Amino acid sequence: MKRLEEGIIRIVDDVKRSIVAIITTKIMVTDLLETAPLRGFGTGFAVSDNLIVTSYHVIHGAETITTILPEGDIVEAEIVDYDPEFDIALLRVENTKLKSVNLGDSDKLRVGQLVLAIGYPLGMTDQPTVTLGVISALGRTIRIGNTVIEELIQTDASINPGNSGGPLLNLNGEVVGINTAIVATAQGIGFAIPINIVKVIIEELIKIGKIIKPRIGIYGLTLNKTIAKYYNIPVSKGVLVVQVIPETPAHYLGIKSGDVITHVDDEEVDTLTKLKIILIKRYIEGKKELYLTVVRGRSRYKLKLYLT
Repeated sequence: MKRLEEGIIRIVDDVKRSIVAIITTKIMVTDLLETAPLRGFGTGFAVSDNLIVTSYHVIHGAETITTILPEGDIVEAEIVDYDPEFDIALLRVENTKLKSVNLGDSDKLRVGQLVLAIGYPLGMTDQPTVTLGVISALGRTIRIGNTVIEELIQTDASINPGNSGGPLLNLNGEVVGINTAIVATAQGIGFAIPINIVKVIIEELIKIGKIIKPRIGIYGLTLNKTIAKYYNIPVSKGVLVVQVIPETPAHYLGIKSGDVITHVDDEEVDTLTKLKIILIKRYIEGKKELYLTVVRGRSRYKLKLYLT
């Protein structure tokens, strides 16, 4: 126990030098039709000496974005790019030398694994708050407003308003997720974006200069043996198509709810996250034509997809 405690203290001492508080100001209209500033709070973490990752919903609609750096300096930030579907935003701060976090591999996470959530909840910006919990589940899908966020990490590490955008870390001190949402009516349920999605988006930003997300046009979930057995699906790995969005590549290809995507070209797809990452990487490589292997009942099809 003492060794675990000492390890957590070392992780916190190291990573808190990479975490910033984010304060946003939005203009709202009062009931008297007057304008007034509305202040919001969030958290971010450095992935380079001047690039900060946070949640999109933290900065959405903000007129101004201010960061409080680990040493207490107050610096304005600008938006580099964002992705509402993944709830990810990238900010840039000038004339700073932030310490980059170590990024882990979210594909290696296991239910029951201990994790740390670090951030600035409830606008308490003097020092970051640390909570300990476990990975409660993987591959969750939730709806926030009109946005559906898929393949989330569920944790019971306390995540409160203001924690959004902060890192979820394993006990090696590596960031494995971005804390993104809580369920207001529940206790001990928080969610985080898998860090592997963030890594490929950062790669795209470096190579292309902006985030361009290729779309198939489906809502899906990661297939497992339980779901496959319940719905009598002949394969137990892949992405189960839950809904096809009209007038998208999937719609025009004839993909239907209940289909299972098992491969992109010859690369196996075993999670929804992996499918999204493969598509972005293909796009970065300049490849916009590829083949999807789709299982429907006892039949298997190979469909040519043009990325948009």
